[in-house]
Amino acid sequence: MQNNSVKIKKMKKIFNLCLVFLGVTGLTSCLDEDPFFDPEAVENVIEFYSAGNVASPATAPYPLFINSFEIVPEVDFPIVVGYSGADVAPEDITVTIGIANESVLEEYNESEGTHYELLPASVYTLPSTTVTIPKGERRATYIVKLKTNQFDLTKNFALPLTITNASTGIVSGNFNTAVFSVGAKNRYDGLYEVEGTMIDRTNAAFKGYYPKTIALVTQDLNSNSYYDYDQENVGHIFDTGAGLSVYGTFTAVFHFDDSNTTDLVDPVASVTNAAGQPVATGTMRAGMIEPTGVNKFTFAADGTPLTMEVTYTMTQTAAMVPRTTWTETYTYIGPRP
Repeated sequence: MQNNSVKIKKMKKIFNLCLVFLGVTGLTSCLDEDPFFDPEAVENVIEFYSAGNVASPATAPYPLFINSFEIVPEVDFPIVVGYSGADVAPEDITVTIGIANESVLEEYNESEGTHYELLPASVYTLPSTTVTIPKGERRATYIVKLKTNQFDLTKNFALPLTITNASTGIVSGNFNTAVFSVGAKNRYDGLYEVEGTMIDRTNAAFKGYYPKTIALVTQDLNSNSYYDYDQENVGHIFDTGAGLSVYGTFTAVFHFDDSNTTDLVDPVASVTNAAGQPVATGTMRAGMIEPTGVNKFTFAADGTPLTMEVTYTMTQTAAMVPRTTWTETYTYIGPRP
């Protein structure tokens, strides 16, 4: 279900394509030229194609595409290859695709401050090394098979791919190599509009700010961590009365009990702290589920998330003294980007 009152921010920016291309079949077009303003006037190139924008700035060394999938034994990962420009393919174009050198990922991480790791070969297969753009068409879909139930969900994986050859035409110099972020999502994963209350026992002036957009990010099959999508912060942000602040060493992780597989309601079994159980040197410690709360996650008949109702407390000091309690309702907006 979509809530139009919440605008999902676009994480993607447009890469400028190259205006001037080399006129020799099989050669790569230039990397840095003036951006084009009329796509129909630009000579066609063969490239990784995105129907929307890419998830990296124009200054990044390679485009980044972000993708997430259900946790299943095998899922298709479709990658679109395009014959981009004014014309359709003049003939069948066979495009050869391969795994890029690992240095591509290293270069991207260094440039953008990211921490992507190379997707292990054991959790994916490339059924083919080629894909064909049919004559008269502009695009073709290349399929990678992913074994998402074997992913290490504690890591950020990416698969760098490159177009190594084309039977005819010019291979793009901007989009011939790309980084594809691949993640697995459990059934609780998504964006949620959150309403609720917050009580801080040490300072009555501290209040929660609502409504807000929170992402529940997959940690494993039945656990999701809290991420403030509006503020781009993993911590729990609150209103001090004079502005916003954050509990810097506390991030809730919600753990669900899905043992009743025939029911559309899963209990929120516990809440822990992503920063550690307990935090060894900080003051913010384990999260605690409040037994007086509703503490349930509800799904629609088709399995789509509906709401999470939860009450949980952040404790403080070695004596585990209750510090802050949240009572919140999470209403599903849609998939997380």
